[in-house]
Amino acid sequence: MVPFPANEAERLAAVRALRILDTDAEVIFDAACRTAARLVGTPIALVTIVDEHRQWFKAHQGIDLRETPREISFCAHTILSDAPLVVEDTTADPRFRGNPLVEGEPGVRFYAAVPLVLEPSVRVGTVCVIDTRPRTLSADALVALKDCAAILVEALRTRRKEEEAGRDARIAAAEARYRALAEALPHKVWITDADGRTVYENARLREYHGGELGSLAARVALRHPDDDARLTQMRADAIASGSFVETEGRLRRHDGVYRWQRLTLSPIRRESDGAVAEWLAASLDIDDILRDRERLARTTELLELALEAGGAGWFERDVASGSSRISRESKRLLGLPDDAPDTLTGDAFQALMHPDDHDRVLRARTAALATGRSYATEFRVRLPSGRTRWIMAVGRPSRDPDCGAERVLGLNIDITDRKLVEDAMRRSESRLRASEERLAYALEATNEGIWDWDVRTGDGWHSERWAQMLGYRRDEVAPHVSSWQALIHPEDRDAVAARLSEHLEGTTALYASEHRVRHKDGTWRWILDRGKVVSRDGAGRAMRMVGTHTDITDRKEAEHRAERIARHDVLTDLPNRAHFRERLDEALEAAAKTDESVALVCIDIDRFKAVNDTLGHPVGDALLKAVAGRIVGQVRASDVVARLGGDEFAVLQIGAQQPEAARSLAQRISQAFATPVSIAGRDLSVGLSIGVAVAPHDGRDADQLFKSADLALYRAKGEGRSTVRFFEPEMDASERERQELEIDLREAIAREELDLHFQPALDLETGAIAGFEALARWTHPTRGAIPPDRFVPLAEQSKLIAELGEFVLRRACAVAATWPAPTRVAVNVSPAQFESDDLVAVVEDALARSGLPAARLELEITETVLIGDDAAVMRQLRALRALGVRIALDDFGTGYSSLSYLRRFAFDRIKIDRSFIRDMDDPDTAAIVRAIVGLGARLGIAITAEGIETQAQLERVRAEGCAEAQGWLIGRPGTAEAARARLAQRAA
Repeated sequence: MVPFPANEAERLAAVRALRILDTDAEVIFDAACRTAARLVGTPIALVTIVDEHRQWFKAHQGIDLRETPREISFCAHTILSDAPLVVEDTTADPRFRGNPLVEGEPGVRFYAAVPLVLEPSVRVGTVCVIDTRPRTLSADALVALKDCAAILVEALRTRRKEEEAGRDARIAAAEARYRALAEALPHKVWITDADGRTVYENARLREYHGGELGSLAARVALRHPDDDARLTQMRADAIASGSFVETEGRLRRHDGVYRWQRLTLSPIRRESDGAVAEWLAASLDIDDILRDRERLARTTELLELALEAGGAGWFERDVASGSSRISRESKRLLGLPDDAPDTLTGDAFQALMHPDDHDRVLRARTAALATGRSYATEFRVRLPSGRTRWIMAVGRPSRDPDCGAERVLGLNIDITDRKLVEDAMRRSESRLRASEERLAYALEATNEGIWDWDVRTGDGWHSERWAQMLGYRRDEVAPHVSSWQALIHPEDRDAVAARLSEHLEGTTALYASEHRVRHKDGTWRWILDRGKVVSRDGAGRAMRMVGTHTDITDRKEAEHRAERIARHDVLTDLPNRAHFRERLDEALEAAAKTDESVALVCIDIDRFKAVNDTLGHPVGDALLKAVAGRIVGQVRASDVVARLGGDEFAVLQIGAQQPEAARSLAQRISQAFATPVSIAGRDLSVGLSIGVAVAPHDGRDADQLFKSADLALYRAKGEGRSTVRFFEPEMDASERERQELEIDLREAIAREELDLHFQPALDLETGAIAGFEALARWTHPTRGAIPPDRFVPLAEQSKLIAELGEFVLRRACAVAATWPAPTRVAVNVSPAQFESDDLVAVVEDALARSGLPAARLELEITETVLIGDDAAVMRQLRALRALGVRIALDDFGTGYSSLSYLRRFAFDRIKIDRSFIRDMDDPDTAAIVRAIVGLGARLGIAITAEGIETQAQLERVRAEGCAEAQGWLIGRPGTAEAARARLAQRAA
């Protein structure tokens, strides 16, 4: 539980008197804070003010917080004493070891503070230093911290004197305004000191009673003899309790007639010991009202029937049981349906009534029963519609003439409208009685500034808060509408004037405007300005207008940020695809009117997926930001750079000579990546493929221009990457051809129109055919033979590779099942097939349908499948191994980290890439092949040499210890019939 000083009320009063909470930074406090951190040698230092429920930081060093709850504040302990508080290790102190600031951020381990003591035992805050490791505080450091505290205490005392001087001036001005207000009231108003001597009386009092009433005796002489004792007792009770009282009594008017008055007595100023020093008294002539009340009482019986006819509902309450019989009108008033029971239990009635009214109604009824007199009380009920209805219950105790039971007879009357009027009157009277000082303090405590404008003269009044939200003191802004208007942003003035004019003319019910207003520091703050004309002359012209200022800068900035996020890429802060499309549409529309050219440059990072897969997405994200920065560095201010998504960027070039400007831009961008990009300690070589289209030649609308630029980009990527290509019309034809070929390939796979050819693998020890590798071949009905290096990449791009792979797997297993054992078949599996969870099931089904033993099926994968150490891939490989299927690593040595894959999975076979076989005359290459064979021998992995085209190569790999060989020398791919024939020939 948070500790409190014994003089907490006095201490909080001192904090409030400083008026320092939530104020802007000040040089002396910031300097003292920095000095404390530097002298003591800690990373964190604070100047704190301890409020009722929070600890607020007037200055802070090394931490971004502005306040913390008081219940977790270390400084709440410091202000318990005038002495410094030093905690060398917070984890060893039972007061703090479980504190969130110790267990969480910022991880406080050391704390030392000196309280800011304004007066003996009045400690408003601290200057403290904090470290995130335990430590000791030297005597010199403690002296330095005390010196900083002494400087701050002196600054606070100076501030208090300035506040006191300003408060006296405000009170004097408020008193002048209050006196002017009192003179305009219909009430008789006077102020007396504690002894009853008149300090002030308004003219209405003197006129009403016929002269000045300077003493208590003069005022007592005005009382009606019958009321004197009661009024004297009322005054004595008020003085004894020091609280507000209200009553009615008769006073003599200047013509000698006694008239009934409503009298109030309120304390308005107290001494330091709490005794009332001054009283505010007021009287209002209600004689006519009371006479009307008497006349009403005399005619009550005659009006009872009229009241019932007019909507008053009667009730009869049984005192013993608490239940009541009620009329239909009473049901309506209480919000009950017409078919509700006529008898309402006491609990049911209480449930309908507002909880705050229960005691008042019970007291009134109990008093009436005790005295036998009538009573009237008021209560609220919540209607089914959600509205609140005020009801006045008027009752009279009675006894049932038949059984003698005690009961209450009465009426329920809807007084909602009257209560609204009375509530408005009470608020008005309260505002009139409240001093200008209290009003000012109330306004300052809100987040809204108040203004009052005399439309005829231009003179105005604004609250302290109105000025503060703009960085001014109230007296620094002249109270005139011209001064207010001068602060409005020039671009907003016409719109503000238009809205204001509409309201002054009566076109709009309220005036409301969101506009920018100049802060004292030169910045612009967004203000919600709302107001209403409160008085007009006989011709309907506005005379007076009042309103409020609300600072909505934070809301406006949040809206701006939200709009920016919706239109910009979160990672690079570049325009996103939607925003870029808007700018492209605008540029094309403008260019069409001026016959200018517009260039669209589409950019793609080459092999970006490999970066993500090998180095991780954080490195990939960092690379995207770096690429964005280099591209932006090569464009003009009028150009637009965007990230379209993934690793795709685009540049919109406007107002330049085309295509020369676009060609120059593409060259600059390419050259910007001639040097590696440094990311997380790695130097990454980045290549870009760039496609360019120029409007109107390559397209007149955004869709066509994007299509042309994409085709150029596709051509650039297809021609070796790190290439720039401009759109050419034949690209469109090429793309159409590619699309047609894709459709044909899709149909060919669906109809199983592709063929399989089989290339043999030779066992170098026995000279026998160990197996065949199944290879897809496609003979197009009109185009003829389509080479694999054309249709396989097309299948990968069009997401058909998984379907193609499944077709090859099923057909290969079916063919291999006809071969003599143990001849195996090898089938290539693409990375795309591993992206699906059903690969294992597909293999299992192919084996089951064909009857091929799992040991005779070898699946070949490339290192691309293993990039990124995908756990799902490894699970599938292990599941395939569990089926008995053999796994081979194809094209070994061409990937990023071939050796690492051998640690992650026990392959059955390694196939050395043909590039190594081709260059075996090179000693280094031969050494690599020898090392791979040796590694396979140690790991129990069979080695196959690919690309054997000469007898010399065959003898060389046999000498190096390779288990099998494959290549055109061994045999070219042939049909299934050719494979069976070769096996039969070998057997013969």
